[in-house]
Amino acid sequence: MSFLAPLTLIGLFLLALPVLIHLLVRRRARRLDFPTLRFLRETPSFRLYPRHVREPLLLALRIIALLLLITGLARPFISFNARARLTRVILIDASLSMIARGRAEAARDQARSILNKLSAGERASIIAFSSDASVLAEATVDRDQLIEALKGYEPTAGAADFSAGLAAATALLQQEATAGTAEIDIISDFQESNLTALGSELTHHTGTGARIITYAVGTQVERNAFLTDETLTRGVSGIVLSATEIISDREGQSASRRNWNLDAAQGTLPDVDWRIESNGQIIGSAKANVPDDFDGDDNFFFAFAPPRESRALLVETEGDGASLYLRAALEAATVETPDRFALGRRGELPGSAAELSTYSLVVLALHGAPRPQEISVLSEYANAGGTVWLWCARDLDTESWNALAATPEGSALPFVSLSRATANQPLSFGAMAGDAPALSSLNESALSALRATRVRAGYNVTPRENAAVLMRWSDATPAFVSASVGAGGSVLLLATGPEREASDLGLSPSLPALAYSILRAAEEPREPHSRIIGEPVFLGVQSNADVTVTDAEGHTTLTQARALAQHPRRVFREAGVYRMEFAGQSRFLAFNTPIAESARALAAPEEIVNYFKGKESAPVRSAKDWRDHAERREGVWRIFLSAAFILLVVELFVSIRRQKDATLSDRTGSPAKQG
Repeated sequence: MSFLAPLTLIGLFLLALPVLIHLLVRRRARRLDFPTLRFLRETPSFRLYPRHVREPLLLALRIIALLLLITGLARPFISFNARARLTRVILIDASLSMIARGRAEAARDQARSILNKLSAGERASIIAFSSDASVLAEATVDRDQLIEALKGYEPTAGAADFSAGLAAATALLQQEATAGTAEIDIISDFQESNLTALGSELTHHTGTGARIITYAVGTQVERNAFLTDETLTRGVSGIVLSATEIISDREGQSASRRNWNLDAAQGTLPDVDWRIESNGQIIGSAKANVPDDFDGDDNFFFAFAPPRESRALLVETEGDGASLYLRAALEAATVETPDRFALGRRGELPGSAAELSTYSLVVLALHGAPRPQEISVLSEYANAGGTVWLWCARDLDTESWNALAATPEGSALPFVSLSRATANQPLSFGAMAGDAPALSSLNESALSALRATRVRAGYNVTPRENAAVLMRWSDATPAFVSASVGAGGSVLLLATGPEREASDLGLSPSLPALAYSILRAAEEPREPHSRIIGEPVFLGVQSNADVTVTDAEGHTTLTQARALAQHPRRVFREAGVYRMEFAGQSRFLAFNTPIAESARALAAPEEIVNYFKGKESAPVRSAKDWRDHAERREGVWRIFLSAAFILLVVELFVSIRRQKDATLSDRTGSPAKQG
């Protein structure tokens, strides 16, 4: 039994009070009538007679009631689970650098040594952390269970995020209802690059409460070679993959640029393998060719849609005034760099997306009702990585286009619905997303000219959930939207036309600038050729959309889109190429190890101390919080107070009964019974 208010037990000295009262209070003597005292001689007596307790039952009731009352006010509680005087959280670094020779084994040995030294009743838990944290064992006093859980520790391909580890340790300690001390034991190789990058964030997860003790394991590797700074360009004979190979050893670092020409559907060159998948993406891996002492970062994986040629296709409709202005704008956008951009023109869309594969941008105006064949070609082209720029002509049939947008065939369209704007005054452009790729090449002069443009025939756009709003009308409703599609493709929709009857855009200097900006964005890959393990993945679909992920070994994981954005390392745990299938699409993503994990330098002991000195885990349960928790969970003190109240009531009845007996005895002249 323990007490929440132990100082109240000082009142136990009051237990002597009932005894003193019973001994010191004189009982009223029985009256005896005597005629006269003058014939009696006074005889002095010096004999002392000890006092006796005349009401032992009342005395016992009062002592027991007072004992229960004082004990109840001391807030006793009884715990049938062993309480530890110390709670430990063992944080073990499970990042990529721990794969280096001997480090993982040393980390296990250090953790096992800590567990073997646990005192009787001492609680401990184990957490492995890299870019996120995983609890291997909840807090327990069972040493065998902790040692068994330690067998589940294995380094992964993530980076060492000390903030994530400390946050997990803090959350675990806050669940512990113990007023004892807490300690966090961090076992790591303490790479200097990780501490430097995350040191400033430690304070965010720290406060007062638990003491932090660090255990450095492992030795510095002699040499490490890895690839970094990868780029993709389109060359004369194919796609050129370039990367810088870094060689780090005791003498410092050296670097060399390496290039590989991926000129076939699949192939193998020195230190690189690749192939083109059915969706048009190129996947493969490159390897550092210098022998080293650390194999965890030797391979670099990639998956990308090939960069398209810098060509734009304008689909011109006969008798359409919009085509004239669009052609002039695109020609003005390409005239200054004819060797870089080329413009093609056709009277109608080709019958297949394969004929559009040489273009990075397709521009056309939407007229009347949609033609399913054209929408199918545009969707296939965008899913393969192309960019489609749509304009809204004045004769657009909004009802039929809205109906198409609600079907799977129209899912590539960036809107849910269109409606004609009914404003009495001409519209103008308002807020713009200047950091969006399609607008990133616009300077202030072009933006000002765009805002000054008047629009007489525009549309109100309801964008899809995954669509981005690039520009808004002056009334803050969407005017220009963009949606990502497939393997790096996108579909843009501007809710007006360039002809004079619709707007002043055709005569504005902002239109060629806008065309140039969109053309530049179209030729650049919108999807990274690789990601870092632990990096969130956004697919541009609804958060509850089902996603099937398959790794290089054929292992399949069924998850949802929100899980890839919130907890990517639970799915992408190792470096490699993964196939994802969702919403009728197929896409490949490549994941590589964090560059910080490739550094050789380990922090010196004094550096480690400085990073963690004075930093304590985020607040564990305070004494007041713990007291409140114990009072809510344990109600033993209420039992003591209730018993004290009952005994006081019994004592009152017994005392009243004794008083009545004494009164009756005085009246009848017979002695009262003594307890």
